Amino acid sequence: MTRPHILPGEQPQAGKQIFRAVRDRVWQCNVTAIAAIAVVTLLSLFAQDFWLGDLSANLRVQWVVGLIATGFVASVYRRWRWLALHVLMLAVHLPFFGSLVQQTSSNAMTPAITVTTANVFTSNTDYVAIAGELRSTDADVIAVLELSSGLRKYLANAFRDDYPFSLVDSQDNGNFGIGLYSRHEFESAKLTYFNDESIQSIVAGLTVNGRRCQIVATHALPPIGKGGFSHRNRHLQLLAKEVQSLQKQAPGVPVIVMGDLNLTPWSPVFTSFANAAELQRASHAFNCDPTWYRYPVFPFGLVLDHVLATKELTCSSYDVGPDIGSDHRFVTVCLAVASGHRSPD
Repeated sequence: MTRPHILPGEQPQAGKQIFRAVRDRVWQCNVTAIAAIAVVTLLSLFAQDFWLGDLSANLRVQWVVGLIATGFVASVYRRWRWLALHVLMLAVHLPFFGSLVQQTSSNAMTPAITVTTANVFTSNTDYVAIAGELRSTDADVIAVLELSSGLRKYLANAFRDDYPFSLVDSQDNGNFGIGLYSRHEFESAKLTYFNDESIQSIVAGLTVNGRRCQIVATHALPPIGKGGFSHRNRHLQLLAKEVQSLQKQAPGVPVIVMGDLNLTPWSPVFTSFANAAELQRASHAFNCDPTWYRYPVFPFGLVLDHVLATKELTCSSYDVGPDIGSDHRFVTVCLAVASGHRSPD
């Protein structure tokens, strides 16, 4: 068989055409990605008033990672105007990560209390793993969210010695069962609700290491759709009023709020809530470890589980636990007495 004759320069020319086609295709995909991020960035400007805007704001980590990737491609292609657009979008998102630069207090400070918030997932029946991980936190007080009747019965026995004091409201038909378990006797404890009787929260007072404190354990509704968005926001507004009321009733006694707020620190809704309640989120500096994972829908996860405290306390250690069969991870925080704040008489 006679081999086809290839003219000089024909094969290199075909290779160049393939290269250009691939190059152009990559850039087209990059432009599509940039356009999508531009849309969600614009949406995030309306996070206070619109549920899709809030959803976009809660996903700032994802958008920033995307902007870094598309910005790298734009720089390789030397598309400087597109790169300038990246700088503008980053200027919208990055200020909301300002809380990450807060400094964790020295472990040498006077310890006040260690708390754990644990969304265990209602249908998770690996009770041994749940109880084992909760014990390993060595917390003074543990808030268990999505508490089922089965786990309630198991913990009643497993925690009999380590956490003899508790207030619980389990649920099997829904994801809003809740329990508060403590090594220390409650001076006061009540089930309450913010905006919805079927979604119970717990408010308790106790003394740990000679320091009185008030604890609020809560679980807000996911802000999906206009109704869910309004419901969660109203929950947070009423929660902030409860914290304000606790501070007025007992000035100088710190208030700790912990649980699943279905809200990340990157949303202005979170900032508004924290400011209204005069609370600070407890975390390590430069730490944004996700506490909720559901791949592949939300790569990199979300920070939904929080511990917040009033100015009398400051974070000395912060830890996100391992996978124990829930879509959430447990969050354990050691709080210390902030400088200049003494226990009230």
